[in-house]
Amino acid sequence: MSPKLILSITLALLVWLWIAPSYADVNVDLLYDFRHTTDPRDNANNFPVVELKFFFPRSFGSFLMKEEIDLDGANHNASQTYTELSQSIKLGNATLAGAPLFVHLGYSGGLGLFGNGSGGFYIHNAFQLGLEYPFQASGAFCNAYIALRYTSSAKPTYDPMLALYAGRNFLGGKLVVANSLEAWTTSGEFASWELESEAWYKVAKDLSVGTYVRTTRNVYSLSNRWLVYPSVAVRYAF
Repeated sequence: MSPKLILSITLALLVWLWIAPSYADVNVDLLYDFRHTTDPRDNANNFPVVELKFFFPRSFGSFLMKEEIDLDGANHNASQTYTELSQSIKLGNATLAGAPLFVHLGYSGGLGLFGNGSGGFYIHNAFQLGLEYPFQASGAFCNAYIALRYTSSAKPTYDPMLALYAGRNFLGGKLVVANSLEAWTTSGEFASWELESEAWYKVAKDLSVGTYVRTTRNVYSLSNRWLVYPSVAVRYAF
């Protein structure tokens, strides 16, 4: 995905956010990532991260967008951008345990720089098609999907993918705790895992403080090592 296309999508989304219905959930998170502290072998620095998250539920399904910008370049300029898009579409009257089933459509991809801008790389486009199942358990909102993942690398691959989300409010909505797990294979050779754990405490009407922790294996490097990347964060909700 080219920088021009990313800019066009971002501008279009900002316009959409301006006119979107009030029940859309829009957050901007500012994180400080301590991955150098926990994994100095693979990361030269700790650095700030900006994330935009947009969740738009509709009667026929939900749209989710996540945009991450790592500020790990010289003078904390942007070093990497990563985009995730997903759309669920209700599968007629099909149900599982009384809850509706959905078709899951997904996309992820991005690009980045290394060596203070001396070189660049792609995060290969990946497309997902599968089944999605939202449900509630023990007061938590949960969502699970299984999908076939197509990656447009030099040698394209088709691999299975599994994802599970669980989030719950506490203290009358002032505290939110959520976990999101994704697992997939790459060419049937590597099993990749990414668990994102977050907790947010509301300190004002639209402002929260919290923590965001990534636990991964074979995501940022194919080393078969389990890595933990903790962050402290501030969230502004529109």
